[in-house]
Amino acid sequence: MKITSTLASIASLVWEAETAEQAREIISGHLAGTNVKDRDKMIDDVQQLNTLEQIHRYVANSLLKYEGLGTSLKKDM
Repeated sequence: MKITSTLASIASLVWEAETAEQAREIISGHLAGTNVKDRDKMIDDVQQLNTLEQIHRYVANSLLKYEGLGTSLKKDM
């Protein structure tokens, strides 16, 4: 059994989103139904991002962080 990040299961949906609002809804909706340790912080972080590019970067960095290869997830991306 391979354990993956909860964001890995929705990453493709986030990348297919046409607007930042759609991407935020995908992420928030998915995380709300999970037991992810930092769920509330992640939802809050994503809600504060203004562009689709920032959200894509956040998801990519979160996935890398899960794999132990992450970069800074500062909001000034």
